[in-house]
Amino acid sequence: MVSMDYDRTIEVEVPINIALIKYWGKKDEDLIIPINNSLSLNVDALYARTRVRCSSSFQSDSVTINDVEVNLEAKKNHRFRKCLNCARALIRQRALTGGAQPGATSDDYKFQISSTTNFPVGAGLASSAAGFAAIAFAIGSLFDFSLEDISVLARRGSGSACRSVFGGLVEWEAGCDPSGADCFAKQRLPETTWPELRAVVLVLDESEKEVGSSEGMRRSVQTSEFMQYRANVVVPERIKRLIHAYESQDFPEFGRIVMSDSNQLHSVCMDTFPPLKYMSEASWQVIRAVNEFNAGSSGIRAAYTFDAGPNACVFMEQKDVAQFIEHLNRHFVIDGEIVARFSQAAGDLNEKAVPRASSAIRNIIISTVGSPPRIVE
Repeated sequence: MVSMDYDRTIEVEVPINIALIKYWGKKDEDLIIPINNSLSLNVDALYARTRVRCSSSFQSDSVTINDVEVNLEAKKNHRFRKCLNCARALIRQRALTGGAQPGATSDDYKFQISSTTNFPVGAGLASSAAGFAAIAFAIGSLFDFSLEDISVLARRGSGSACRSVFGGLVEWEAGCDPSGADCFAKQRLPETTWPELRAVVLVLDESEKEVGSSEGMRRSVQTSEFMQYRANVVVPERIKRLIHAYESQDFPEFGRIVMSDSNQLHSVCMDTFPPLKYMSEASWQVIRAVNEFNAGSSGIRAAYTFDAGPNACVFMEQKDVAQFIEHLNRHFVIDGEIVARFSQAAGDLNEKAVPRASSAIRNIIISTVGSPPRIVE
């Protein structure tokens, strides 16, 4: 007889991750196996906080995101069903190898999930990555999954989610097995490798993008001739160079590769038919501002990157953050309170008679990078 009193709860925080070498395109949409490997860093200040309650007494799964209930029967939300069914399959697999939890079979377990994010959802800030990584990390922690299994579980919800499971510099390997058995993320370098590195996230637009990443990738796979060349020729060499630059804390080389790969992602999007336009005019103004900042320096000190959305993530070392914020304030409309939070010379910045872009920066988040997920006690 199955015991009906199994009931456990856990709460976790999992950061978003920003790809340095981009993931764009799947060779298997159902299993979410990417066309190419990718590299990423977690952005510690932006995260999903997720509470998972697992019980054998629940009649069905439920998911709430930012106080809005998710309709798990809707076609657009099939990834939640896949992820939770994959979790039950992993629990069943562990039971067969002697690692079962007492009191219920895997099919009896149902999940109540409540998640909140401290960043806009659907605006190109990797919200699905943090969300599904948090679900996977929470369930995996309840049932003592390996990090490799947690990464696989996260991938079934959102491909890039598998990278948020680890701290440090992370590589998601596409693998060779058609079943996806060798498709998971690994830590390449520990979170202590580059303690002075920072991510400056510039929120330009909090609205949802017109074409979601999954649909955009599908179009690119079907129509972009450039995509396969990038995956087969460009990405493998860039990954090697970026790992070396990160390990040696060579920011000019790191920045050059990161910006080039961001540019190339959006080149693939423009090579797609119909073309995909994720960056806005404000995004281009950020690129110009970063290039001007670097041109006025002895070399590359800031490096932009854009995922499939208009918002920017600009990497730099801690010593350059205040000067970069001051530079932005001379080019963008930024609320004085935002500038004052970060700038060492905020008092006189607004008096400088420098022509500004018409675009406004809605928020600036400065973050350390590379922290792993954590259980909230």
